[in-house]
Amino acid sequence: MRTDFYIFRHGETDYNKERRWQGCGIDADLNAEGILQAKTLADRLRPCGLEYIYSSNLQRALHTAQIVASRLHIGVEIVPALREGCFGKAEGMLKSDIAVQYADIYQKWYSRAEDMNLRFPGGESKAEMQERMFGALESLLEKPYRTVGIASHGSSIRYLLYKFGMPPHAMANGALFHLVHENNTWRLCA
Repeated sequence: MRTDFYIFRHGETDYNKERRWQGCGIDADLNAEGILQAKTLADRLRPCGLEYIYSSNLQRALHTAQIVASRLHIGVEIVPALREGCFGKAEGMLKSDIAVQYADIYQKWYSRAEDMNLRFPGGESKAEMQERMFGALESLLEKPYRTVGIASHGSSIRYLLYKFGMPPHAMANGALFHLVHENNTWRLCA
């Protein structure tokens, strides 16, 4: 049996615009640009035939999911394990300040060669995010839907996709990825 996961990052928040790190401890909603990005995302997803959307419990992802679902006339269910990573003491800080205060960690955050146990003080590691996200997707294979949307967050998506060979990278708000599970194997589609 085949399941298609269309994984998307939430739309922009004021924290994104200010270049502040949100993490799971900051529950900011979408700004006007983020709402437009969610509507555009719905248009991009329309030909995919989504049956249902599973969303992080954080407002920015949930609101994005609700906008997409409304435009596609499908339902949304909250799956807390799809939330953003915990970045501990870095949450709420400007990225420029993080780059100074936690320079070593910040420089390695987007590196593909770095240790997956890297974390900010008091935060979740890259490996923990990856395991949590992958576990959530595996549990969704038990659901009745075969073509689903996943509304989540930049770092959680980044390290999930790293498991399937995509190098870690910064991603735009509203970024979209396609992951397929078929015959007990996973593959990332172009």
